[in-house]
Amino acid sequence: MQPYRIEIDALGERRVPADALYGIHTLRGQQNFPYSGETLSQYPRFVAWIARTKLAIARVNTRHEKLTREQGACIEKACVELANGQHREALIVDPLEGSCGTSINMNINEVLANRALQLMGHVPGEYAFLDPLDHVNLGQSTSDVVLTAVKLTLLEEVKALAVTIEKLGVSLRNKQHEFDGILRIARTCLQDALPMRLGQAFGGYAGVVERGAASVHAQLQPMRALCLGATAVGTGLGTYPGYRAAVTAELSELANTPLEQADDLFDAVQNMDEFATLANTVKTVALSIAKIANDIVLLSSGPHGGIAELTVSPQQAGSSMMPGKVNPVHAMGFTQIAYVAAGAEQSVMLACAGGQLETNNFMPLIAVSLFKAIGMVQRAADLFDERVVRPLKANQAASERHLLESTAIAPVVKAKVGYVRAAALVNQAAASGQSLLEVVVNDGVASKEEMLELLRRSSRHPDE
Repeated sequence: MQPYRIEIDALGERRVPADALYGIHTLRGQQNFPYSGETLSQYPRFVAWIARTKLAIARVNTRHEKLTREQGACIEKACVELANGQHREALIVDPLEGSCGTSINMNINEVLANRALQLMGHVPGEYAFLDPLDHVNLGQSTSDVVLTAVKLTLLEEVKALAVTIEKLGVSLRNKQHEFDGILRIARTCLQDALPMRLGQAFGGYAGVVERGAASVHAQLQPMRALCLGATAVGTGLGTYPGYRAAVTAELSELANTPLEQADDLFDAVQNMDEFATLANTVKTVALSIAKIANDIVLLSSGPHGGIAELTVSPQQAGSSMMPGKVNPVHAMGFTQIAYVAAGAEQSVMLACAGGQLETNNFMPLIAVSLFKAIGMVQRAADLFDERVVRPLKANQAASERHLLESTAIAPVVKAKVGYVRAAALVNQAAASGQSLLEVVVNDGVASKEEMLELLRRSSRHPDE
């Protein structure tokens, strides 16, 4: 039989595997909340920032002689190991759990304490020498530590998302220039409307993506304002003079970016509106790109029975029964991810609104929803850029043929011959089965070359 050690808490005792780095609080958390099928180990960036936060605190506590030098040094080493991805097997709690992250914090505290005990020459569970709560968690509460680690994790993830969205904007601008000379139909309500250039459509796409990148960038600053030192509700109970400024400075060095202290600790601990704004931004950016993706799906439809004005790069066989069929999988795939982000935003909104009194019990849901949404949107946007936008080809012949065979040229004819004559030509085309262009040319209104030049001119704004 596997040897066990007995650990005791306020609720009683539990048997814990003798060599386990987790302890009784972690075990209770695992048993209480088998919700998502995931474990904390599946969020390594989040784990790393909890570990680094506790490393910064251990340094400050050691300097202020709240820990012995040996305790502080061993906690630091354990934090570094955990931040570097070691001891993942001991991170066993579900990231979704029944409070503001207590089980998460307990799991980290116990792993750090027991690993530090090993480094001190003791065995796990010998808490008389170094305790998960009295030493590793000294000067902390779940409320401020988990919230701090969530913000620092998001700081990295939002930066990565902003870079990806910026790159997509550049790719779309490049396509604007590449496609600028191609005439096409502008469609409104999915009906032929006016002549325009394909590059103008991609300029519109680039504009919304560039604006989205700026919106994502704007979410970085709120993530730099930390409530570390607030402890449970904002009073700072359990800390000491100078603690808050010192741990913020230590974390700034570890994060390699200037971090700030929140203006009002009570506000910072209980109100999660910054996360709601971030979730809304991610959703809005994702759905804006999904609109572009859906346009590309429409414009590449066919290739013989659809619009086929764009050609997407083939990525995989499109059917198990139709040989040769190719689907715009990354455009459709991005749209699915955008819908996931929309659902995550709803979860974050509800969780932010559900906070009660001095804390928000739903921080795990806020964190997991944001981590998942941002990560998926970032990866999907990167693939959409790489495998859809950059290799995208325009079918100039199809675009111009569709325009010239349509009544979308009527506004240009009207400018040349007036509304009444243009309407008569449109009716003549409809009655004869000819295209409007054919009627215009046959009636001597203009040659095909003259009409093409008029169409190009009409696609330019008067201010250009």
